[in-house]
Amino acid sequence: MKFRIYTFGCKTNQYDSELLRRFFLQFMEEAKSNESPNFVIVNTCAVTHIAERKARTLIRRLLKNYPDSKLIVTGCYAERDPNSIEAIRNITVVGNREKEKIPSILFPKSELKHPIIDKNPRKMRAFVKIQDGCDDFCSYCIVPYVRGNVRSRDMQDILEEVKSLVDSDYKEIVLTGIHVGRFETDDGKRLPELLKLISEIKGIERIRLSSIEPQEVTQDIIEMFGDIPNLCPHLHLVAQSGSNSVLKVMKRKYTREEYITLVERFKRVRPDVEFTTDIIVGFPTETERDFKETISLVEDVMYIKVHIFPFSPRPGTEAFNLKPIDRKIVKEREEILKEISLNIAYNRLKSFLGTTQNILVENFSNGIVTGLIPKYVRVYAKADSTVKLETIMSVSIEKVEKLKDNVVLSGLIA
Repeated sequence: MKFRIYTFGCKTNQYDSELLRRFFLQFMEEAKSNESPNFVIVNTCAVTHIAERKARTLIRRLLKNYPDSKLIVTGCYAERDPNSIEAIRNITVVGNREKEKIPSILFPKSELKHPIIDKNPRKMRAFVKIQDGCDDFCSYCIVPYVRGNVRSRDMQDILEEVKSLVDSDYKEIVLTGIHVGRFETDDGKRLPELLKLISEIKGIERIRLSSIEPQEVTQDIIEMFGDIPNLCPHLHLVAQSGSNSVLKVMKRKYTREEYITLVERFKRVRPDVEFTTDIIVGFPTETERDFKETISLVEDVMYIKVHIFPFSPRPGTEAFNLKPIDRKIVKEREEILKEISLNIAYNRLKSFLGTTQNILVENFSNGIVTGLIPKYVRVYAKADSTVKLETIMSVSIEKVEKLKDNVVLSGLIA
């Protein structure tokens, strides 16, 4: 028997899919691209209506291509609107809160062991979920409704998983969750304590935080970036808007000024830290002035990457009933912010020219290797056939390029 897993959405979803993959490897093989799987799992996202639409399109295609396969749909869309998925036909729907039970649903009489950890040939970095759930209820966001309340994993379980991954030659561990900054054990240990213990595991090369919310940042978290050498100097610090009036209606728990102060505090502890972020454009109350304030924030922080999301009304949220902005205006703002953010990233990354950067080699094809540096910038470099995946190599940076929606670096193996 063979299986295949398709994943939409965030790094937390990617972790959940990888955990399911490890479980399934106890019973069967992963289907190759030219093979028909016996079981197909689609792990969905519900953050935007576009994510849901893409999931529906994939589900229909899978039903057509693999009519004899058992199809299970899980994830946030399956939690939010199971009826619309079940209406497609011949699908087993499993909500987020039942996701971990999927192996026992498929193999009810089998004794499930702890998920094995193998070296996934497609992955050089491993995601480790330390926390799940959200209690914030931002006015536009469906996540609290489909992920449940904030809850943290047992610290010892996390440490054992990280050690197993490092023993399996993973070089970079990415700590993920819906609110990573709210990790806290029953006895009061928080993210700084966890990071210190992870950093001491023999053989670990890099530790990365997937993202963090501004209101979760404490001075102890900031100081980690100065105290832990193998903690990557990159932070995805979620902004969503640069306008205080929009942030208020969004029910975000910080102001523009507080956000900028956080950036400055991080830079005092780790001057070379780089930032990425999420921005929503076209929120229903966003005026032209509000949009310009968002542009100003992007210019002030000088992000190396901005993930731009047009506002997507989510049923059940407070913002769903707000009067939407004209779609043409939203699209125009999206394109304007995209161009500005790419230009800022391009100019920001010019400072890397002439430097030597260490990349974790993720792919080698047609004489080109690619990988990420600790600051979360992708690098392309010419190399010969002796290059090995899963290694960290030094690259002399010679060029900065705009590539689709990203700015990348390129050079030669040093």
